[in-house]
Amino acid sequence: MPLVVMQTFYSQVWAIPITGKRWRFSDLRTMRFLNGSTMGAQIQAYDWSGSPVGPIETWPEVLRVTLGNMLHSAFATYLAWGADLITFYNDPALQLRGNRPEALGQPLPQAWSEIWHIVSPMVTRALHGKTTYVQDVPIDIVQRRGYPEETWWTGSLSPVMDAADNIGGVLIILQETTERVLTEQRLRFLVDLSTRLRGVSEAREVMATAAEMLGRHLRANRAGYYELSESGTSFAIERDWTDATTPSLTGEHRTCDFGSQIDRELRAGRTVCIDDPLTHPRTGEDPVAAEFLQAGKRSTIIAPLVRDGRMVASFYVHRTEPRHWRDDEIALIQEVAERTWASILRARAETALRDSEERFRQFAEHSSTVLWIQNLETREMEYISPAYEAIWGEPVEAALRDPGHWAKALHPDDRDQASSTVERAQRGEEGTHEYHIIRPDGGVRWIRDTFFPIRDEQGRIRRAGGIAQDITQHEGSTVYVVGGDEASRRDLCLLLQGAGYEVKSFASAQSFLAVAPVLVPGCVVLDTRGPEAGGLTIPRELKARRAGLPVIVLGEAGRNVAVGVQAMKAGAVDFLDIPYQPEQVLNALASAQASIRERAEQDQATERVRALVAALPPRERAVLDGLLAGGTNKTIARDLGLSPRTVEAHRARIMERLGAQSLPELVQIAVGAGLQARPPVR
Repeated sequence: MPLVVMQTFYSQVWAIPITGKRWRFSDLRTMRFLNGSTMGAQIQAYDWSGSPVGPIETWPEVLRVTLGNMLHSAFATYLAWGADLITFYNDPALQLRGNRPEALGQPLPQAWSEIWHIVSPMVTRALHGKTTYVQDVPIDIVQRRGYPEETWWTGSLSPVMDAADNIGGVLIILQETTERVLTEQRLRFLVDLSTRLRGVSEAREVMATAAEMLGRHLRANRAGYYELSESGTSFAIERDWTDATTPSLTGEHRTCDFGSQIDRELRAGRTVCIDDPLTHPRTGEDPVAAEFLQAGKRSTIIAPLVRDGRMVASFYVHRTEPRHWRDDEIALIQEVAERTWASILRARAETALRDSEERFRQFAEHSSTVLWIQNLETREMEYISPAYEAIWGEPVEAALRDPGHWAKALHPDDRDQASSTVERAQRGEEGTHEYHIIRPDGGVRWIRDTFFPIRDEQGRIRRAGGIAQDITQHEGSTVYVVGGDEASRRDLCLLLQGAGYEVKSFASAQSFLAVAPVLVPGCVVLDTRGPEAGGLTIPRELKARRAGLPVIVLGEAGRNVAVGVQAMKAGAVDFLDIPYQPEQVLNALASAQASIRERAEQDQATERVRALVAALPPRERAVLDGLLAGGTNKTIARDLGLSPRTVEAHRARIMERLGAQSLPELVQIAVGAGLQARPPVR
């Protein structure tokens, strides 16, 4: 087929089959004015031998006009002309394929072979007289910069009509929108990331969430976050993300595996970007390149985080194949690293706050003192710990429901002092005062209360807190005398009061058992004579309730030894036959009082262990639960997702806190305090 040959500024040759002749043009500037503009240049055509063959005016006018307009356009523009769709394009169109002028004069299916499957339906529509407009069409380009690129284009394909209203070709106008599309994708990703991370409360989940989102967004094989050790010689990866074709890198690693050059770059706060470790200058050392390939890091980005001149963490993305990383991808990883670090710090702060609140709750629940918080504006009690019920003798809800209930329990002589305490707290003062309360059962307790103001974020005093301790003496010096005969009760009370005991008497077993749950520790002397005493009901009931009230039974056994045996089986600590000697009663009470003190000391030791356990950090408590369940360092480490060395360190700190010299002693102390293993928290 005859061809027209045109010589351009850049020594490019256009070979175009037009009008059945061979043409040659000496100047592209002349070509740009084929529409007959004011330049008025004479256009001369030559054959392949250089001989003139005729004027260019023999070209179809629509072709000359279209080419002239196209060459002036700032948009990338193509013209596919004739039945063979011969390709023309202007200078801006070089951006689409790179500087590859050989496409000029080729049929469009050949010039655009790699994207013809995308363009072909639109060209067909144009050849049928219909215009197609497309927006942000993704096109993969290989030739433009020497590596694969993902690009986006907006454009139109419209028919070019000749003078006879026939379709002579297809005009294609393109505009690259890659930068805008990538910017929008990046912003959407960052918004989604921030939204997701705000809903994550655990630091490890923050790492996993950020790694997964970034890895999927960049179509990577692996992504993760790690933090450096204090020494800076190693780093730990707690959670990472992989696409299931690449192994996880969770665990501890050495920084020297990066190689000295990469390590220096990271410590200086500079992001390391490697398209291929086999060709990158910083991985030229054989051991480094081999480590990268073995770990599936054929291409990688590592974005370090430096705080106070020290690298503290990094975010990384890996591909198992070589890949060119764009500048916007590098910037995105750096942004994700910063946001992940901020979210991890927030999550750890929230976790520390929750742990602190949980330790406070456990401490408050196990404490024998009453912890309280009062709103100074409404005078309502906002929090009262469970010990209130044992000391005040009523449910906590009773004091929480009624703002004035706390004051109602005060002894009348102490109410004015309590009112001044609230005023002192409102002024920002701290202090301690003592007062008496009257329990619903009529008992009186002596309370030492330490109070302090609680300020809000603006420094204003809106609440007061305190620790109320029952300082009533409870060494077992209280004796509860139960008997139906008033004269016998009176004689026994006089005997005991003369010996220094505080005595309270009850005329029946029913009246005693009604208040027994709220009585302070002491001894019970039960005279079983008479139906009101209820026989052995009191020792049986107290034994069933496991109440700390030892019972000494007075009865008429005579020669019937079985009566005393029955009393002891019912739960009595001693049995005295009537008539008794005063020394017998006092000796029995001294022995029972000693048992009360011994039990109080045991309770204090148990309380101390419980308080220490309640104050353990969550991870140490989890390790203790594992030890109580019979776990070893390895099994506990597996259940908690820790290393055995970390479990061993936690175990050593637990033993030090609880004063245990060996693991069996630790278990004995914990079990003695009534602790049971809880299921592991994963």
